[in-house]
Amino acid sequence: MGRPTKKLLRWLAPLDETGKGLRFISVVGPAGIGKTTLAMELCKQLSCEPSEGHYNFQCKVMAKASRRANRNELLLRDIISQISDPAPAHSDKPQSMKLELLVSHASELLQDKRYFILIDDMYLRRKSEWEKIKAAFPDNNFGSRILITTRFPSIAWWCCSNSGGFVYMMKPLNKKDSQKLLLLKAFDSVDVSLPDDVKPFVNEFLMRCEGIPLFIVGMADCLKKQLQKQQHHNEQLQQEEDAKDGENPRARICGEEQPPQLPEQIQKALASTFDDIPYELRPLSLYMSMFPYGYRFDKDQLIMKWLCEDLTDDWDEWRNVDHADAEKYFSQLVDRNVLTMVAPSYKSDQDETEACQWHVNYFMQQFLASKAAETGFAFTSATVKLGEGHGNKIRVGRRISIHHQDPCLPSPFDIIDLYQTRSLAVSGRVSRIPLYKFSFVVLDLEGCDSLNDDDLLQVCRSKMFFLQYLSIRNTGVSKLPDEIEELCSLMMLDIRGTKIRQLPKQIAGLRSTLRTLLLGSDKEMRNAVEPATILPLDMLLLHRLSTLATIDLSEYSASFLEALGAMENLRVLAITLFSQQCSDRAYREALLSSIRKLKWLKSLTIHCGLGCSMEYLKALHDPPQDLEILKVTLGRFASVPEWICKLKYLSFIQITIFKQGTDDLKILSDLPKLHFLILGLDFIPEEAIVIESVGFLELQRFSVDCPVPWLTFRTGAMPKLTFLQIKFYAENSQTSVPSGIGSLTSLSEVALCYANSPNIKVTVRTMREQIAKHGNQIELFINGDQDCKVQVDDEEVANTVGTHGGMDVKTTRTDIQSEMKIGMDFGIEVQSINVNMRTTTDIQSEIEVEAEAESEA
Repeated sequence: MGRPTKKLLRWLAPLDETGKGLRFISVVGPAGIGKTTLAMELCKQLSCEPSEGHYNFQCKVMAKASRRANRNELLLRDIISQISDPAPAHSDKPQSMKLELLVSHASELLQDKRYFILIDDMYLRRKSEWEKIKAAFPDNNFGSRILITTRFPSIAWWCCSNSGGFVYMMKPLNKKDSQKLLLLKAFDSVDVSLPDDVKPFVNEFLMRCEGIPLFIVGMADCLKKQLQKQQHHNEQLQQEEDAKDGENPRARICGEEQPPQLPEQIQKALASTFDDIPYELRPLSLYMSMFPYGYRFDKDQLIMKWLCEDLTDDWDEWRNVDHADAEKYFSQLVDRNVLTMVAPSYKSDQDETEACQWHVNYFMQQFLASKAAETGFAFTSATVKLGEGHGNKIRVGRRISIHHQDPCLPSPFDIIDLYQTRSLAVSGRVSRIPLYKFSFVVLDLEGCDSLNDDDLLQVCRSKMFFLQYLSIRNTGVSKLPDEIEELCSLMMLDIRGTKIRQLPKQIAGLRSTLRTLLLGSDKEMRNAVEPATILPLDMLLLHRLSTLATIDLSEYSASFLEALGAMENLRVLAITLFSQQCSDRAYREALLSSIRKLKWLKSLTIHCGLGCSMEYLKALHDPPQDLEILKVTLGRFASVPEWICKLKYLSFIQITIFKQGTDDLKILSDLPKLHFLILGLDFIPEEAIVIESVGFLELQRFSVDCPVPWLTFRTGAMPKLTFLQIKFYAENSQTSVPSGIGSLTSLSEVALCYANSPNIKVTVRTMREQIAKHGNQIELFINGDQDCKVQVDDEEVANTVGTHGGMDVKTTRTDIQSEMKIGMDFGIEVQSINVNMRTTTDIQSEIEVEAEAESEA
């Protein structure tokens, strides 16, 4: 029995008289991750329980939720049929009952029983539905339990709110177990010796599957066939002695933009996920097919495209959809597993903003691309054949996406009517783009290798009067032409990662439309050697600008910096200052003046020289009250500025202090909405830095950079923290090591980053020991690589869980109460308080059941 099963069995067991109330447990994760498998294993364990055993449920029910309009009635009828005597043949009760009567009838039947009910694949449209169903399950103080599996985090939290509930977020398999499962299903053995030229191909498959067992199993047969095809092709080449001029089969297979067809079981699972998406959200989900596979994007970047394309305006013709509304739609797609947060790299030089990036699973994107082509919503170079009309009729392609054009496929430019194309996305080596044929609204040329200055000039001269979104990010363009002002509807311009070093004064001609201007290096940390992009003074006339990032102020006077304060519509501002500017009084006062004037600022990033003193910012007594993100990189404070405590909406802060104080953590811990904290401690602590049990109530990610990580976490500290990163580099004693890791009840990932040193090993060993004893299954990463030396004593876990032979459970009520704290009300950033990392051995005998169950959904 695996640890995840034991973990949930502990929650099923009553602890004492006060723990016998009704308890709800939600297991949540995307299709194919193993929710049903885990639930069935729990049911199997319960069915083996002797009548005098610890669990001893008087009745056990397993019901599957429906997607039909009367799903709640169907669910309750299913439950009632399993707990009541068979009705006479002539009776239609409870088939004729309405929802209210079904709720009452079920409650009456369960009132005097200790019951266990599994509801698999729960589906609800709104929380009020659950409130009605919940009344069917009486809290009779017999230790009854409701286990729910669902694909939707929102539903998981609805079902567990206000009931001492427990949300179990399932996690994908790690790379090692994923490879074992793939080899096992493809070759019936995990000990297969793969040729060196095949290993990159296997790694590509694993990357696409992202640790989802259903995807791995579904692609195993495809892998086997492809490798057989490759072997046969290599044999033919050998026989013909033409290997030098022959096609490299692996390059051909891996170079395909996507397989010709998804395996049936994967297709069914993704179709079920897509069918769950409300009709009005489907255009937004189909739009994800426009990105290249594996592409990472920012939420604001995607939302800007939605707004430019008017994809949201069709929903409600009576009102204008703004950025805040679009964020809600984004959250709904996250809840429906269309959009997934990118897993961090855990390396020491990782930019923490990577944790805020998103992507679409490879197979989901392939599915959406096919759907988009079938409906004519969008075409890619891989789905362009679906756009061919009957006879001489050519279909209209309103959106076209081409990434790394395949010479074996026809060009969309040749077979699709381009005159009504409103959106084009191109990246990689794509040539012969007839830009003059289009009348764009969105033109995304990020990463287009062939784009040059002449192409951009052609765009500006092509009378694209409706163009609103233009990205030439990471291209070889070196000049922004004066004709840029002819793009009279342009709202967003992204020139990051280009060789453009000066903007023409004609940029001011976009003063009435331009809202977002992104420039400078494509890296978050500025490179002091790289030449700055010079902005004309006329740029200050762009009074509608809401996002300006990142301005290198090395070539500007203090008066220019102060004038930025007049751009009162700015919501996002990122600037770069150098050491001499940070020490210049005029610059310091100009920065303070601008920040005070920007009352509506929501995000402020200041990049400065290494070790620059930022003490002058403490004079900012009246900061922008709506500030949500505050980042000061490389610069240092003696202590945390007191005005930070006024920022009630601050959710992300990056700050470095160089003195050990008493009030710094108190100021930060009292911030009510703080989710991300990057804290630099540029000193060697003289005593332990204590994280108390109060404060940091919403913190989910904590990264601390300190020479000696002498941290102590009190019981109940940081109750929602899921990710802890510690960077350290100085030698330390046996006592000045992190302690209290077991107090972090929601912890699921720990990353250690350090330079090799004999005494540093003490800290690493201590962390391994604490993680091994933790109640959660925690992943440990050391310098970016997952650590496999964390061993868990199964006997110790068994003692914690108890056995089903009637032994007393040894888990204390205090331990359980600390875990019963429900996390935040559901939102986009909801993190669970537990993880699930199953071994390949667990999966081997279970995966067929899960694959079949998810496919039938």
